[in-house]
Amino acid sequence: MRNAFVVAASFVICCSIFYIRDCHVPNSGRNDTNKGSPSSPDYHLYNHTIFLPFVEPFSSAEVPLVSITVNATHIDMPIDTGSTGTLIGAPLLPGISNDIGTPAYQFYSSSRLLYTGRLVDLEIEFHGSAGGRNHSFPGSYALATVPVLVVDTSLRCPWYDEQVDTFECPPNPKFPTPTPKKTNNITYMGVGFGRNKMAEKNRNDTPRSNPFLNVGKIDGYFGPYRNGYTVSTKGVHLGLTEQNTKGFVFVNLKTGYTHDEDPRDWAMPDMCFGINRWEDMNCGSALIDTGIPQMYLRTDIGVEIPNVTVHNPSHEELWVKRVKPGTEIMVGFPGTGGKFASEYSFEVGGGEAVEPSFAVPEGQAPPPFINTGRNFLYGHSVAFDADGGRFGPWCSANAMESLLNRHRMNHVLLPHRSTVCCFLLTHVSASGIMPTILGAWKSVCACVEM
Repeated sequence: MRNAFVVAASFVICCSIFYIRDCHVPNSGRNDTNKGSPSSPDYHLYNHTIFLPFVEPFSSAEVPLVSITVNATHIDMPIDTGSTGTLIGAPLLPGISNDIGTPAYQFYSSSRLLYTGRLVDLEIEFHGSAGGRNHSFPGSYALATVPVLVVDTSLRCPWYDEQVDTFECPPNPKFPTPTPKKTNNITYMGVGFGRNKMAEKNRNDTPRSNPFLNVGKIDGYFGPYRNGYTVSTKGVHLGLTEQNTKGFVFVNLKTGYTHDEDPRDWAMPDMCFGINRWEDMNCGSALIDTGIPQMYLRTDIGVEIPNVTVHNPSHEELWVKRVKPGTEIMVGFPGTGGKFASEYSFEVGGGEAVEPSFAVPEGQAPPPFINTGRNFLYGHSVAFDADGGRFGPWCSANAMESLLNRHRMNHVLLPHRSTVCCFLLTHVSASGIMPTILGAWKSVCACVEM
């Protein structure tokens, strides 16, 4: 009974400080400054936006899908925030001649897949929550014109080197020549930012190729539009407004490789992560990647990640390294004053919603890097302001609902969004919630009916 009383009292205390620390996102709605981008904009000046619901419920097992039409072909398109650029197999676009377009290629390091084909400028119609503009999809819609890689060939090339290889998979005497894959089922849309690390070689991954950043008309007309988007477990908002940015804690981004040519080009957000303790922080950049369920971590030189060698369930290598179960991984996005704008943590093998399907230690090399994988969205929604160079996480009601659904806690009555109190549970004692220090709070959100 005493423990129950203490927990209940802690709930009350947390709710009372809701506007101070909102689910590990203190002072929600404010702007944390960082060198590189302008100050906080007035989002109330913009009202042109559209919501794209995911076709299927968000799942760790699958890339989220949105409904689109391209060249009279309807596609449930996978949305990947870990890359930039749209790929569609040539057989799906029969109206496009084989001699149209500029030769181009795209390689994905996580899957080791190489796609070659032609870049063709095409209009993409996004279908909103009510459908689209044509007879089959009546309702809300948005139009974007971007270069699409019409894929003529596809193959898996495990030894592909992004620094030197381009259109072809080079010969490897240890393995047979890769067999080309079918292209009639290739559909992929990369909408991430800061992905043009090979800016001098592969210009397919600049903002010009990002459909989310090239929206023209929404529902047939132009309006006050703030270029950017939010992503949650429910779907995507294209166009930032005061309403759909509430609760996000924004940090400014550094400029990207081609920012002088295109002011929408921004680098990935800064982050720091710790392994079992915050003292050995690895600070570099982060990628919120809806394209994969796993996590990748690269530490600074001299920082070891506890790991185990396991049998590889797929692909060529027989054995692979994984982060050791029981290892605690703590991730934070730096804000101001030595504090994090947002942070979360999980234990490998602990079964928490935000935990990736597995975590891969990528070795030691500067700068440190982390790819969170898509399960990050079980704890946060994210926003990207391309006009202002700002990135923001938010521990939202949508994320909490998906978290509960993932754990099949359907018996829990979810409150209305307006009555949700998201907060952190830390060390609970007879005196209530212990004061926080940097990195000490656990990223556990709870929803309480007010």
